[in-house]
Amino acid sequence: MFEKAYARLNFKSMRVGIKNLPTSFENFTIVHLSDLHVNAQTPLHALESLVTKINELDIDMVALTGDLFDARTKYIKIHLEILSHIKHPVYFVSGNHDLAYTRKQLACEVSKLGFILLDNRIVTLNLGGEALQLIGISDAFSRYFGIKRHEKELFAQLDTKCPSILLAHQPKDIRFAKQFSVDLQLSGHTHGGQIYPFGYLVRLFQPYVKGLHRQGKTQIFVTTGYGSWGFDFRFNAPSEVVILTLTKDDHADQG
Repeated sequence: MFEKAYARLNFKSMRVGIKNLPTSFENFTIVHLSDLHVNAQTPLHALESLVTKINELDIDMVALTGDLFDARTKYIKIHLEILSHIKHPVYFVSGNHDLAYTRKQLACEVSKLGFILLDNRIVTLNLGGEALQLIGISDAFSRYFGIKRHEKELFAQLDTKCPSILLAHQPKDIRFAKQFSVDLQLSGHTHGGQIYPFGYLVRLFQPYVKGLHRQGKTQIFVTTGYGSWGFDFRFNAPSEVVILTLTKDDHADQG
């Protein structure tokens, strides 16, 4: 199926089971958003529709897993102003394009949007006296931008008795999630291949291209993302914004 970039706002819903999910976090709902690749040509109406729809949802947070910026911020001020109106908490980790365009200003720009920068940090969410850990790491190419992630030291700080969700732009970072028994990883980067059959090429560099998968205790969900890069269309790799609902049941289903 041929689809012009941003032509449709495709929302899908999934339930993801986490065995040790605290009762207070049953039905905790996350919008997983990734790969907007905002530049001067990104249609303003597409971003307005996205923000309106997200704000209409009864959710707990937004996980934005990178590649938001695809231009210097001075060229996309109006676009960013629109995104700043998301009313739910937005936790953001950098993608390779974010580092390429805004590395020195990234923390400042994310703060202006009202988002929470989760790069190389752990944040603990508390509900009803129970906890859920969010861990974020900067893009896998960080070292090329002079950023040290210190992954092992960061992951070693996780409370093993508390469930954890990793936000990481590239699926390949599942090697850390698996090693430290993270319950769920959320990633983007691949665009689901964007243009068939490019997905087969992506598989040479990433363990997963799209969808929900499991490695031992760790589950990973890779979204195809909302935007596009290089070409302003997709073919047999439709865009998506995913509403993930956490449940204690050890299964997942797609809706």
